[in-house]
Amino acid sequence: MLALLTATTALTLEQKSAAVPALRLRGGVSFETSTLNLAAAVYHAGFGAALYADPNAFSPSGSSPLKYTEDAEGPVGKFTGRAFGGMMLGLASSGLFDKESTGITKMFAISMALFCPILYSNTKEDGAGAGHTKMWKLQSLLHVPFTALMLFKAFAKKD
Repeated sequence: MLALLTATTALTLEQKSAAVPALRLRGGVSFETSTLNLAAAVYHAGFGAALYADPNAFSPSGSSPLKYTEDAEGPVGKFTGRAFGGMMLGLASSGLFDKESTGITKMFAISMALFCPILYSNTKEDGAGAGHTKMWKLQSLLHVPFTALMLFKAFAKKD
């Protein structure tokens, strides 16, 4: 997560249109399709690469300082962690192939939205994430607003 945040803050984003005055004051960051696709690709690749390399990356025995889950149990648990990491890496790669694609923005938005109910259930003390609820709550502070932004960009009426 630290590497993800470090990489995200170091991103330089292309600006294709003149920024509105309020955005110019803040550095000219825009919410262009290509910018959001790149941000979503980095977000998914950070978690995907960690899980693909080590299915216990975010568990007590894992190398990440962030702890979301318990250790994977046996070969099936390790397969599940690595398979999820591989899927996240595949999803992330799509943001690099066609940066301007609104279809890719919609795919990111839908996949992130589908994760929100799981994230919510993991924030409960008696849910699947019991024992790690603080980390899931912190994750929701990043994931939910990012998901809302992606859904807005992907599906809002543009006049």
